[in-house]
Amino acid sequence: MSAASAEGPRILVAGNANVDVLLGPVDVWPQRGTEVVTERFEWRVGGMLGNAALALAGFGVPATLVWDVGDDAMGRWLAEALTAAGDAPRVLRASTSVTVGITHGDGERTFFSHLGHLAASDPAKLREAIDGARTGDHLLVGGSFLLPRWRRALPDLLARARERGLVCALDTGWPTEGWTDEVRAEVTALLAHVDLYLPNLEEARGLTGEASAAPERLLDALSAHGPGTTVLKLGRDGAALRDGGRFVHVRAPAVEVRDTVGAGDTFDAALIVARMSGTPWRESTAIAVRAASAAIATSPRRYPDWSALQGVGAP
Repeated sequence: MSAASAEGPRILVAGNANVDVLLGPVDVWPQRGTEVVTERFEWRVGGMLGNAALALAGFGVPATLVWDVGDDAMGRWLAEALTAAGDAPRVLRASTSVTVGITHGDGERTFFSHLGHLAASDPAKLREAIDGARTGDHLLVGGSFLLPRWRRALPDLLARARERGLVCALDTGWPTEGWTDEVRAEVTALLAHVDLYLPNLEEARGLTGEASAAPERLLDALSAHGPGTTVLKLGRDGAALRDGGRFVHVRAPAVEVRDTVGAGDTFDAALIVARMSGTPWRESTAIAVRAASAAIATSPRRYPDWSALQGVGAP
């Protein structure tokens, strides 16, 4: 699929895609050596790139995808599932990454992941995509903590993207090793090279080391590290940002939550599409909140039409 029309900027999405296996709900953790039978089972596309690509396709917005799969049946299924969303993946000689998500009655979830092909993913493909991009294109990088070889290369790659005139957004996700001093230094170094940082509340608290800080305080702390804008994802409480120096809290509409997996990735995709169309920050964030809220109210997952979110056609 073409990444964009000849007239406008494109969206490039780079990061992790994997197979998600969802089971639940489980509210009491089982004892070792026992078995739990769950009501729900679902096999579907997962990972930041996978979820964001499906959201963009649902919005009717084409994207350039920078991603890999393993050389196995799961990888072939994953590639086919994302055929309509963007570019074909590179196939690596490895097993495809799998995440088992255990859902809980309150809508929260716990993940167990096998890195598989993500451990072998080479960031050279991202460099090629950056070198082939145009000034004004938007790059969303996500799930980097699950891409060990990318982690080492990201500071230089993001700096290169900015030098070439790309608008860079970052959603690292949660570090598998926790928010150590080394991880905080790693992410802080990346923030100087991005126009948009997209953490959730707990990630922002982990990065700043302020475990109970309110959103306004977190935004102030993160602004010292150089991202052009930080939009803080607050789950059922919506999102927060500073717009022109003013603290803005965009509240989420009340919905019946069916499935929260991938909500943040849907938010990221919608926010970037809105910003690409020239929508101001506050309204772009409101559009992203509405998109994520609409998505989590569906199971199986469905995405709202862009016209229903913004009142105009997709760019």
